[in-house]
Amino acid sequence: MEYKAENKTCQNCKKDFTIEPEDFGFYEKIKVPPPTWCPECRMIRRMNYRNERSLYKQDCALCKKPIITMYNSKDGYIVYCIDCFNSDKWNPVDYGRDYDFSKNFFEQLSELFKKIPRRALYQDFSVNSEYSNQAVYIKNCYLCFGGHHYEDSAYCAQDLYIKNSLDTDFSSKSELCFESLYLTNCFRVRFGYFSENCMDSWFMYACRNCSNCVGCTNLVGKMHCIFNIQYTKEDYNKKVKEMNLSNRESLEKIKKEFWKHSLIFPRKYANIKNIVNSTGDYLEQTRNCRYSFSIIDAENVCYAFHSPTGAKDCYDIDHCALGISEVYELHSAFRDNRVFFCNRVYDSHNVSYSDDVYNSNYIFACAGLRKKSYCVFNKQYSKEEYDILVEKIRKQIDEMPYEDKKGRIFKYGEFFPFEIIPFSYNDSVVSEYFPLSKEKILEEGYKYTEPEEKKYKFTISPHQLPAIKDVDENILKEIIQCEHGGKCNHKCTTAFRVIQNELNICKILETPLPRLCPNCRHIERVEVLNQPRLYNRKCMNKGCKNEFETSYASSRPEIIFCDSCYKKEVY
Repeated sequence: MEYKAENKTCQNCKKDFTIEPEDFGFYEKIKVPPPTWCPECRMIRRMNYRNERSLYKQDCALCKKPIITMYNSKDGYIVYCIDCFNSDKWNPVDYGRDYDFSKNFFEQLSELFKKIPRRALYQDFSVNSEYSNQAVYIKNCYLCFGGHHYEDSAYCAQDLYIKNSLDTDFSSKSELCFESLYLTNCFRVRFGYFSENCMDSWFMYACRNCSNCVGCTNLVGKMHCIFNIQYTKEDYNKKVKEMNLSNRESLEKIKKEFWKHSLIFPRKYANIKNIVNSTGDYLEQTRNCRYSFSIIDAENVCYAFHSPTGAKDCYDIDHCALGISEVYELHSAFRDNRVFFCNRVYDSHNVSYSDDVYNSNYIFACAGLRKKSYCVFNKQYSKEEYDILVEKIRKQIDEMPYEDKKGRIFKYGEFFPFEIIPFSYNDSVVSEYFPLSKEKILEEGYKYTEPEEKKYKFTISPHQLPAIKDVDENILKEIIQCEHGGKCNHKCTTAFRVIQNELNICKILETPLPRLCPNCRHIERVEVLNQPRLYNRKCMNKGCKNEFETSYASSRPEIIFCDSCYKKEVY
């Protein structure tokens, strides 16, 4: 069948968007209706289902031990510690219920989600990492969120195979790195951005195969450079010593010079590597991917955010990887096929409108299931009964649609309404990539949680922190005031401590101790990134007429080149 592009109006933001012919082909293939929300609003809705770093204290509802959890006790969810959740002391099928065709589907689903116990944190294969969330294969880590295979690290997010590092995000296969974004195969890099195969350096932007450099941009295969100027080894060492980078004031001065200096160099319109017919940003080894961000090793993927490995034939995915195919409107998943409108579904097939389901098949509107088949609302059915009931429910969802407080209509084919997502806008990661004020959050009809009042008694101000060479283990006892003091939009904790491993790494790297709490540091790194949206622009190289889609808005100060012009300039 031949499809034509159609223009639609998003029922959330009211802006126009286009459904492409290949989109219609995908929707027909998986038998779902086309979306009524634009790609960005759909991404915001999925991101709202991901709380990483807003952590609370309460007691496990089963063993009664105090736990750290991502759920606010005021929201009324039943929360189990990880051990109890994974134990045989309870059975999710015991919470099964009959479907009531006189009631709205999403209202019943919300009631079910409130009754079934939820795990306090999403951790798998975790050792000595109590305060980490949404991460797997983590050992001796503190406040690491998202990603997998961390060891002896802290304050990291969305990393893969990281060791002995602090404050790195979206990085992989790196060790002893500090305050960085998108590093690959790096060692002893401090303040590195979008760089690979670099070592023993400070302040690097878009550099490759470099070592012993400071403040450089767009360098390839260089050593002993400072602000892109070549030095001898002896002169380099002398000048770096004079910079006194282990001193906080000197470091901040160099940081400002570095960012200003980086703007005189062209930037490629997108961070891309080995792509074919793909649009978006932070793409590597992708083919036929559109409007996607932070995607590696993917084919035929559209409207996606952060899929680090192995997605194929997928639309509208968020934090999904490792062999997913033919999935749609899905957050957090590995090794799934034909999973739609779900959160956290692993190793499963043919699952819809479900939350936290593992190793299961033919599941509709369930939560917490393991190794089950043909279940609806956590109740077991035969295959024949399941097929008949699911078809009836799908029709009823359309005949009795859910309408939220803003008048948005949810029929079959829509992701979960905001009202039944367990996290507020400002507690979830959506507030990091699409930040809004409290007033705007409420105006848009999203949930908002008033931050808990912090009453820490500071024992030291950030400006009283000693130089790293003078710090001893007494610093571990101090409660340090965050320099922002809660007067920011960064989920500021107002105070923080230094942990032993952090002190050890800072000593090794000769970096000053931080003056900001971990949340403020993370948000400041995220603010370096462009928002996951695209703009049509022309290459800024004189005489070039190439056009492209880029995440750099025209109001930005950077010099943006097309791929060919950038390669001529840098390679």
